Amino acid sequence: MARLRGKLWPALVVAATLPWWWQVALELFVPPPGVAPQVWDVSHRHQLVEGLDVLDSKLRGVSESSLPRRAESAQDGVAQAAASERSQLVQAWGVAGVVLYLSYGVFKVVPIVLDGLGAISEPWQWGLLVVTLLFFAYVEGYRGFQLGFSPRVVSRAWVVSEEIEEAPVWHKVLAPAFCIGYFHGTDKRVITSWAVTTVIFAVVIGVKQLDNPYRAIIDAGVIVGLMWGILSIIVLYLASLQSQKPPEFDPALPEDTPYTPLN
Repeated sequence: MARLRGKLWPALVVAATLPWWWQVALELFVPPPGVAPQVWDVSHRHQLVEGLDVLDSKLRGVSESSLPRRAESAQDGVAQAAASERSQLVQAWGVAGVVLYLSYGVFKVVPIVLDGLGAISEPWQWGLLVVTLLFFAYVEGYRGFQLGFSPRVVSRAWVVSEEIEEAPVWHKVLAPAFCIGYFHGTDKRVITSWAVTTVIFAVVIGVKQLDNPYRAIIDAGVIVGLMWGILSIIVLYLASLQSQKPPEFDPALPEDTPYTPLN
């Protein structure tokens, strides 16, 4: 009995503390449900521009029927300017670097999971595996990646790809790290990015102390979350290329940034 408790206590410690760590990470860098502040800001500016157009048309005696054509022409001009002033190579490098970074974690863990799941011998352990997969899919994959990390990566990839003289070249060389938010962000963004990475490494070290099948069960959940994140990044990036505009998500740039705001 004492030997069984000695094998189970690491799993209990990890199970008790892991949700707390994830909750801290979610509160720091995952947006709450509802309309994002930048979406409201874009809508507010659009209303202001439309009001100025109406006033201008009245002062100049221009018929209001020409306003939709003018607005459409202006939007086309902005899209063409954005396409000509940004490097698609840098965008691709930033996104691909993050995807490779996450994929490396998946490939490192897959053999451990395949080997460890063979140690499952009780029905309740299979139940624990299912619960763990669902937990990581929702918390890490959906809330952590799809609602926060992934759109931020793609948004910052658009930022760093802007071709302006004021932006340092090393930003583009280290585009994947830029997209994650390790540098050139608000203080909260940079601190959060490094803090989340540190917590993940600490959890990895703790999980390594577990016996199988508990280590394999947790690692299987990590794989589900990482794969969700990889796929969401790819989908958002391809969608941004098709629409020729970045996701409506705050890239969390510092006040003295040389880059042009996206939204």
